[in-house]
Amino acid sequence: MTAIAIWFNDENPENPCLWIASDSRVSNQRSTLIDDAAKVFALPVICRCPGEDGFFSKITHHHTYGYCFAGSTLLGQNTFLALIPLLSNLIAVQPYTPPMDSVAQFILKYLGRSFDEYKVIATEDSATEVALFGWCYATQKHYIFHYHPEQDDTGIYIIKCTIHANLDKKSFVYLGAHRNELTQKIQEAFDGDNIPGRPLSRIPRYVIEEHIQDSKYTTIGGDLQLGVADRHGFRPFSICKPRVPGKPESYFSYLGYELYEDIKNVGDAVIGLTGMV
Repeated sequence: MTAIAIWFNDENPENPCLWIASDSRVSNQRSTLIDDAAKVFALPVICRCPGEDGFFSKITHHHTYGYCFAGSTLLGQNTFLALIPLLSNLIAVQPYTPPMDSVAQFILKYLGRSFDEYKVIATEDSATEVALFGWCYATQKHYIFHYHPEQDDTGIYIIKCTIHANLDKKSFVYLGAHRNELTQKIQEAFDGDNIPGRPLSRIPRYVIEEHIQDSKYTTIGGDLQLGVADRHGFRPFSICKPRVPGKPESYFSYLGYELYEDIKNVGDAVIGLTGMV
């Protein structure tokens, strides 16, 4: 299934932001399929207006939001891949900054159409949740838009959107398996005390990580994915891991793979993901 938490973090008062922590396992009803699945992405929104050449060549807005999904990997990933060329090719006759809620409404309509098609084919395996999160330049606020299946008055499942605004300390949204249990654990952890190496501002990360490492939760596993969304956009993080617990030597990992040699260099450049312990 998946375990994802998105939460408000103001440990840097000058740049409060939204953090996300996710596992990386994809499984079916019988077994684990892969343990290195990407479930957290940067969704670009780019708008252009006419340039001096008369074409829509002048970029007037470029921002990235966080996008994640739980449930159906096929629907979650395919919808994201379809949204990229659409939202990165917006045009307007004048310089324009699309409000985040307009982007969210577009995603709701597109995801709704895709879900309606897919649920006929996949029936009970079509369940999916999606979240769009980040900073809105139009309102100067953080938002989390949570898309989830819900029955309408006729008993038919459709995609609904719950908007989380006015976020503050202890505000979080959970997507995925064992919802009641993990939601309660995150809330209880937020109500606890700061512990060295385990600050409350990052507590959902540790709750997710503990469940990745606990073999009892068979649909949650793989490795930890982290990211941050703020006024500068969404940025994924690599994980800085010790080679031997308790020893200083460490390495950078992404989706469980060490960023070294064959998957570190791109020509004369290197992968520059910020690492987090």
